Amino acid sequence: FTLEEKGWKVQVDWRTTPYGAGLFSKQNIKAGTVMRRGILGVNIKQFTSIADIDDFCRSDETDGARSDSTSSTSTNAKAKLGYVKDYLWGFSTETDDRGYAVKCENSAASDTDDDGDRFFGMWVPGNGLNHNVNPNTVYRATADGIDLVALVDIRADDELFDDYRRHGTSSDWLKEFATIHNVTLNFADCNDF
Repeated sequence: FTLEEKGWKVQVDWRTTPYGAGLFSKQNIKAGTVMRRGILGVNIKQFTSIADIDDFCRSDETDGARSDSTSSTSTNAKAKLGYVKDYLWGFSTETDDRGYAVKCENSAASDTDDDGDRFFGMWVPGNGLNHNVNPNTVYRATADGIDLVALVDIRADDELFDDYRRHGTSSDWLKEFATIHNVTLNFADCNDF
């Protein structure tokens, strides 16, 4: 698939970093530029339960049907579980300008008590943003999904970063999922960043 088919509005590439791979800009990008448009059901997948993730891991990507081959299903399911482990993230619809969750004044609930304003899902294919406490990208909710936006001016050859702490804590059902499948997730209470 081309960058455009994946929803990219800017030129990017993936390069080797100390963390494995990372996402880099191939052009100068002004703050506020939509870098990638995410549309639910097209290039963004949302999960609301363990069953949603398990169904994704067992599904055949080409037609949504389950594979009849046990070994093929097992191999594909393991690969998709690894993909979920690496790319699943959280997003709060109530954020400040830098993408950090803000609580409503009348809400005493913690992130794990109320998932009403939270999105749990992933880009397909994933962005490959590494963690940095000084991110240069931010997620913004849209009517049809979530966009990846330049938080600051970005120069060509700059690595693009997310601050995984903005993902918040995982929901109770995601903690259960991580325990069942013995995986870490990109949430403050499921990882050591």
